[in-house]
Amino acid sequence: MKIIFLDIDGVLNSRRYDASRGSEDGNIDESRLELLKKLTDRTGANLVLTSTWRRHWDPEGKETDEVGRALEETFRRKGLRLWDRTKELGKERYKEVKDWLTRHPETEAFVIFDDQKFGWQELDPYTVKTDPLIGRGLEERHIERAASLLMREE
Repeated sequence: MKIIFLDIDGVLNSRRYDASRGSEDGNIDESRLELLKKLTDRTGANLVLTSTWRRHWDPEGKETDEVGRALEETFRRKGLRLWDRTKELGKERYKEVKDWLTRHPETEAFVIFDDQKFGWQELDPYTVKTDPLIGRGLEERHIERAASLLMREE
């Protein structure tokens, strides 16, 4: 199983997107979802939320609120499906990702998309950092790097 650990703010949106979007546009730059879809199609990876947005969504739908349903629908429109989320274990996301990986030993490859470094420690080589202040969040070069990690081409 291949996994994409996914942050949302700064990865699927950016300062540039926020400045240009209209009132009818959502918080997610759907053109970034098209890039993400390209990656999932290429690698067969599943999406696991690490973002604080995970508070609004859960895989069974029991804790999914209006924001989570809108998130799920936005992904669905682009042919994407949220698969799981990490547990909230404090402010250190690397611990949350490590916990998830421990509970899912069948994971053969993974990548972490985030716009912050968060002190990923030993997971740092698997982190693809976006820059929402200069770029558009997720970009083609990030997809290529992530694909090489997921396909173990390094």
